[in-house]
Amino acid sequence: MLLAHAQPLKGELSVDVNEQNPAALAFYLKCGFVKTGRSEQDGEGKVFPLLHLVQVE
Repeated sequence: MLLAHAQPLKGELSVDVNEQNPAALAFYLKCGFVKTGRSEQDGEGKVFPLLHLVQVE
């Protein structure tokens, strides 16, 4: 899996997921990510709620 290859190269993996995308959230949670925060806006300032996740071992 791509995540298994990326983790040794980068160390701690983090990802932002659209809060309105339950399939993506379920995928990352199943891969060992946990929620660490939430933002009301995306990086461009648009109202686009994001969940911040990091992978834990």
